Amino acid sequence: MKKVFITGIGGFIGSHLAKHMAEMGYEVYGSYFRPTSDIGNVLSSATKVYNVDVRYKPHLKEALAEVRPDVVYHLAAQSYPMVSFKEPLYTMETNVLGTVNLFESLVELGLKSSRIMLASSTAAYGFIDPSETPVREDQPFRPAHVYGVSKASQDLLGFTYFNAYGLDIIRLRIGNCVGPGRKGEVVSDFTYRRAQIELGIIEPIFRVGNLHTKRAFLDVRDAVEGFLLLQERGKSGEAYNISGEIPCSIEELLEVVLKSCPVRVKVVVDQDLVREKDEPIYWNDLSKIKRETGFTQRIPLERTVEDMVKWWLDNLKKREGDGCVCRN
Repeated sequence: MKKVFITGIGGFIGSHLAKHMAEMGYEVYGSYFRPTSDIGNVLSSATKVYNVDVRYKPHLKEALAEVRPDVVYHLAAQSYPMVSFKEPLYTMETNVLGTVNLFESLVELGLKSSRIMLASSTAAYGFIDPSETPVREDQPFRPAHVYGVSKASQDLLGFTYFNAYGLDIIRLRIGNCVGPGRKGEVVSDFTYRRAQIELGIIEPIFRVGNLHTKRAFLDVRDAVEGFLLLQERGKSGEAYNISGEIPCSIEELLEVVLKSCPVRVKVVVDQDLVREKDEPIYWNDLSKIKRETGFTQRIPLERTVEDMVKWWLDNLKKREGDGCVCRN
């Protein structure tokens, strides 16, 4: 039985990946950072989890030495772009120093044969002119925020440690990954508010910002399937886009979210929600991952949205039962 170690196992992607890896027959281990994640939903999938701040190398190295994994998924990160403006140092320390600590620990432990799946991000590409889309892996980095800078740095570190030390690293440039359990981005925000409206927690008014930016969304369940394909068939040292294949505007997303809402909703553009600096489009070329692994995006946005609404409804009802939800 192969051993997999997932940093950030308590996060959104980490929890889905842990469950999937366990179902695939892997012995699952992982690290989490107690102040920022809840590991209750991964304990049934994991053999052992470690409370580790990746900024502190001794604890990370100690966990890796005990497990000696065959595969490492490095997902631990400060993953919110807007938070990165408010906490740039924390973002860079967690995402960049944490990655150096991981790579150095693996080198020092002699674990060069471990396959390392490094969670970079298409946010590293940053500002993209529509004429440059869909974006290929050779696109220069022009990050739009500190989070994007940190992901570009992670990506470059992966390339450096592959070349300098021979670590078996694959760089996953993940884009707009969504699904049940996701928080802190536009699909999560829209589905959360729809669930609140359905339950009568808030008034049926949808305040929105810029509706013309475009994003290509990928369901997390498709994403983890893609990760496994790249783990098995990806070329060491290479970077791969893994994201949605078809872009849609935020206005089109809103239509999908509200299409089956049982309550009539009024949409209001709120200028306070319009960002002055916002990447006009995230749309990536998936020909490389498709050609080399056979990856296919299977879950349509409509299903993802409905599953996310259901997840929010279930959680809001539970919180209401616990006396944690206030109505207007």
